Amino acid sequence: MNLTSSRRAVLFSLVLVMALVAACGDDAPPSPSDAGGVLDAGVNPNSDAGVADTGAADAAAPDAGAGDASSPDAGPSGYAHVPATGAVPDVLAGDRWKTHWVEDVRPFWMQDDALGTPPGNYPTFRGRSGRPAGRSERRPRMISRQIYAYAMGYLLTGEAALLERAGLGVRWLLDHAVDPRGGCHERLREDGSALEGPKYAQDTAYCALGMAAWFFVTRDPEAEAALLSLRDLLFDPSTFWDADAERIRDGRSPDLLSEVDQEQDGGWELVAQLDAINAFLLLAQPVLSEESRRAEALDDLRRLSDAMIRHFWQDGIFWGVSTKKGQYRTRHVDFGHTLKAYWMLLEVDKRLSDHPFQQWLDEHVDTWIARAHDGQRWMKRPTSATQNEGGSDWWIYAEAEQMAATRNLASGAYTDRLASSGQAWLDAYVDRQWNFEVFTGLTPQGQPVYQGPPNDTFKCNEWKNGYHSTEHALVMYLHGRHLEGLSAPLYFAVPEDTVETFVARPYYFRGSELERTTGSTVAAGGRTLRSVQVSFTDLY
Repeated sequence: MNLTSSRRAVLFSLVLVMALVAACGDDAPPSPSDAGGVLDAGVNPNSDAGVADTGAADAAAPDAGAGDASSPDAGPSGYAHVPATGAVPDVLAGDRWKTHWVEDVRPFWMQDDALGTPPGNYPTFRGRSGRPAGRSERRPRMISRQIYAYAMGYLLTGEAALLERAGLGVRWLLDHAVDPRGGCHERLREDGSALEGPKYAQDTAYCALGMAAWFFVTRDPEAEAALLSLRDLLFDPSTFWDADAERIRDGRSPDLLSEVDQEQDGGWELVAQLDAINAFLLLAQPVLSEESRRAEALDDLRRLSDAMIRHFWQDGIFWGVSTKKGQYRTRHVDFGHTLKAYWMLLEVDKRLSDHPFQQWLDEHVDTWIARAHDGQRWMKRPTSATQNEGGSDWWIYAEAEQMAATRNLASGAYTDRLASSGQAWLDAYVDRQWNFEVFTGLTPQGQPVYQGPPNDTFKCNEWKNGYHSTEHALVMYLHGRHLEGLSAPLYFAVPEDTVETFVARPYYFRGSELERTTGSTVAAGGRTLRSVQVSFTDLY
């Protein structure tokens, strides 16, 4: 139902009053310039980059009380839409990022070779030109990431062909990657038969990613059942869940009967906790069909947030392995994992009625966003308490920009930095010579690290697919519409009898539904669905 102009005005006034009251209280977030500590020696002192964290060595996880599973968007105190002010740089306009996805990312995934044989058996390895190259094996986690690219591409554009391609991938994933013994296979042969190997928590989460994205857009009950089955496996004490330590174990044997230490180093993996949140739990939680499951998933998000802080956080950094805190240049110690962890904690905290992490986040988030930026672009990783390594991998750059854009919804403090780094992404990351998509990384000088021949698989391989480039464009689109004070239309495709009642969300964010417009029917995933455009405003 649409809000009348008068009702919107009243609600806006109430939100504004709440925001002003909050700003005067003890919990008001500090501005980046108020953060404590010393100037980072790896940052240009003439830039607007920030300071290094000098906080406590290992703070205990904040006390996390009861959450609000039934109405996560009820406008809890401490979070609210803050209208943007000031001029909007052209590069940050919302439609600029939709155009970027359509013109720079989409073409690589719309090639016939991207679909595989039979269609939906997406090749894991494709060359720079888009042709299949390298190994023929399939990685379910990458099939899943490609499903995400198509499903979220549809969310962004409403292009029916994208949804059709996503449905084909979901069918192949369900038929071949899901193991009847539980979980997903790590690898498949080209014909879809399984290659036996360990089942890692991170792979399990990313196998669920595509099903969560597909379910988020279509509300497919088969996909929902599959992702809930994977959730149950990760939180089963007899398999992945370590009830004593309250964390997800690294991995299990193929038959799930014994534990596997992923790196055989005696430590616990950050990504076993973090990627369960960002790959599927955060996206699916508010739109799951049953209230009991929504409440359960919200509790999962709280527990994993606690685990990340308790076991992996120290000196402002989320260290990749629990036993290597304080050891720079070790596994997953980079700005990507740290800022992604902060981003996930921020979005989880918005859904918890007691906001257990809010004050703690306000003490650390802005410091680390600022430290990760060199004044022009996002950097790769901290290499000591005061030094950073410049240049950045594509996914680290995207994660940093997404965190800054999310924070910018409320403060406007990062508009200039986002304009600079966003322009650098468009100028340097996009491979405009060979069917687009993005390079793997930039040098500290802002040039592509590697530009291989047509058959080189650096753009599409066992770790790189369309996931990060698509999510980056989607988040920057939503951020841009907020800056412009415009509503953000997104597209769903749902069963006819749910058109007026299904819960629509602006991706991870909170916001108000302005209107929904029913479109044509869409055939995808073996079902006939109805396209629905939902416009959101008041994002936060």
